[in-house]
Amino acid sequence: MNLAAMQDPAWRRSQRHQPFFCEENVWQLLRGEALPRPAAAVFITNADRTVAMWGQRAATVDPIVWDYHVVALLPAHGLIVDLDDRVRVAWPTADWLRHAFAEPVAPQFEPRFRIVPADEFLAVFSSHRSHMRDERGRPRRPFPDWPAPWQQERGMNLLRFLDLDDPIAGVVTDADGLRRWRG
Repeated sequence: MNLAAMQDPAWRRSQRHQPFFCEENVWQLLRGEALPRPAAAVFITNADRTVAMWGQRAATVDPIVWDYHVVALLPAHGLIVDLDDRVRVAWPTADWLRHAFAEPVAPQFEPRFRIVPADEFLAVFSSHRSHMRDERGRPRRPFPDWPAPWQQERGMNLLRFLDLDDPIAGVVTDADGLRRWRG
């Protein structure tokens, strides 16, 4: 994998991506050969599920407040890969933290990170997209054209990944821990 290729807009376009399905976008990146190993999924959230982020393509103004967001981490290269960033796809981790969390915010908007190694994420994560349906069962946003990453034996467990007290997978840390994590 040529890491410089990730900065080419053609590389971004060649990846499977559906807006508002960041966990599935990362699942697609990690299950294929788009990224070198070791790699990890990084869930970004907090206890209030209100994380302020800058530079996201879905934002009309910065910051956007997400309930959660998911990116990929390449620890051996010190890179974050975020297909939803409007400036670039791959960032050195420290630069991405300064970019994505550009200004100090009130505590209820500060990020926490659950880092899940790729193999563990692919083995444990399961979603049938119910969180993306309204009360009448209609999709809130257009669904991806690929099958949901559903594992019957695991059930719908996305919310467990977002509960930072749940030991479902990976480690939970702050920005300093994310910078230092090497898997």
